[in-house]
Amino acid sequence: MVDEANAPIALGRLGELLGYNFRVAQLRAFETFPGCVEDPGLTPALAGMLLLIEANPGIKQTDIAAALRLDRSTLVRLVDRCEERKLVKRIASTVDRRVTTPALTPRGRTYVAAMREKLDRHETQLSARLTGRERTTLLSLMRQLNGITR
Repeated sequence: MVDEANAPIALGRLGELLGYNFRVAQLRAFETFPGCVEDPGLTPALAGMLLLIEANPGIKQTDIAAALRLDRSTLVRLVDRCEERKLVKRIASTVDRRVTTPALTPRGRTYVAAMREKLDRHETQLSARLTGRERTTLLSLMRQLNGITR
């Protein structure tokens, strides 16, 4: 007897669409993220922002927002949250007082170091069904599709 309630759904053409597969992968990444990072205050956007600040000392908030594909007001809220947690501090520009650059505090650097291990665990979980070579190929292809050169 076939259990129709648990039978897989035929996706047909939907399963061949890049957009559908990207969306399912993104949902899976976002669903598994909290369990791996074990920090209810850490979101993928916040982690991305902290990693960008670490990799690019002196980066402007507008450049972070552009790299993360976030609107500026969302980024301001992320910086505010990190400032409240004493992970970053805002440094005012000496040229234009309207421009600030977030910088990691000593506490922020410690937090990012610990966060890296948790992100590695999440990446391992996400790519568990792939070989190392397949993961490298997938990442390379996604960068190419997204126009990411660095």
